[in-house]
Amino acid sequence: MRTPLIAISAARQTVDTAFGPMPSTVQNMAYANGVLAAGGRPAILPSTATIPDGALEGFDGLILTGGGDISPRLYGEDPIDTVYDVCDIRDDFEIELYNEAMLRGIPVLATCRGMQLVNVIRGGTLVQEVSPDRGHWQDNPSHEPWHRVQLEPDSELARIAKSLSIPVNSYHHQGLGRLGKGLRIVGREGDVIEAIEADDASLVGVQWHPEHMVDYDEAQKALFVDLVEKAAAHAQSEQLLQEQYS
Repeated sequence: MRTPLIAISAARQTVDTAFGPMPSTVQNMAYANGVLAAGGRPAILPSTATIPDGALEGFDGLILTGGGDISPRLYGEDPIDTVYDVCDIRDDFEIELYNEAMLRGIPVLATCRGMQLVNVIRGGTLVQEVSPDRGHWQDNPSHEPWHRVQLEPDSELARIAKSLSIPVNSYHHQGLGRLGKGLRIVGREGDVIEAIEADDASLVGVQWHPEHMVDYDEAQKALFVDLVEKAAAHAQSEQLLQEQYS
């Protein structure tokens, strides 16, 4: 059986080059390294203004990654002053990726911005600014934990992490507000929502950045291992369908 192919979403930035400023696809290597460490094949997808039909054809898993803020207009609000780095093209592209993943039964891991986007797609809202007093933006290295997240005992995430309390890093100034349709809160830090799952799909959403902790914490690596395992099962089922109808 082929190695599962995992799509990784990416940001759009203008980068200074020898040819002058160039629109570029930007993503840190930690996501790709996490997929590789789990036995998958990573592929970074550029957020394009024109979204091709079947953008996830041939893929077995999807990671919706962290990054700039989601346009508040997608959840019916005007942006406040602290909203930053909004990219409508990226929002639209990743919404299409998520919807296609749901149609194809592709498992999804959504981190930080990615989890927030899933909530918005499903009709939820965001808190545009979590109070700085809550301490959800750490000043120590990203591979080091900042606080703990308490997990629901019957959650998929607790099964993956093999624990009901896990240390995580923290780099977010926004959070989930009203919960989207079909979503379930499975992790909290106080009253801040830190993890979600879906009733009707293979989805794990986390507010932190597990990709930076893969080499330092087994629970974080397990998120990538679980995604690749689910992607492998998806690939096998797709192969069986092709053989059945060939």
